[in-house]
Amino acid sequence: MMETAEAVAIKKAGTLEKTRETMYDELRRDLAEWMEAKEDLVRRPAMELTEEGGEFAATALVPGVHAEDMEVMVTPERLMIKGKQLLRSIEFPRPVNPDRVHAEISDGVISVKAKIADSGKLVSFRPRAA
Repeated sequence: MMETAEAVAIKKAGTLEKTRETMYDELRRDLAEWMEAKEDLVRRPAMELTEEGGEFAATALVPGVHAEDMEVMVTPERLMIKGKQLLRSIEFPRPVNPDRVHAEISDGVISVKAKIADSGKLVSFRPRAA
């Protein structure tokens, strides 16, 4: 049976620095718990990252997980998906625009698309007089 796609909300923790801090705090907490655990209870699905049409597309298998149970956080350098007993983070090869990200779940696969930042964009302006 085909499942319809569910949009996943992209979590914004305020400023970019606050989002980075929140993301890295979560990763540090996960590492600390993992170091003390007798067994790993968190799934870390493989994530495929491709580049197509000026954006990165990341996909991961998350069977049985619904959009309302997922969190997606994005900074220009990193993507993190988090759900019930699920955590995966991946670094982008080039910066992305965190304001231009879309995520959805369909048939047990989460797909996240992030627009690559225009780092090579030429900016020309005149200085103002002092």
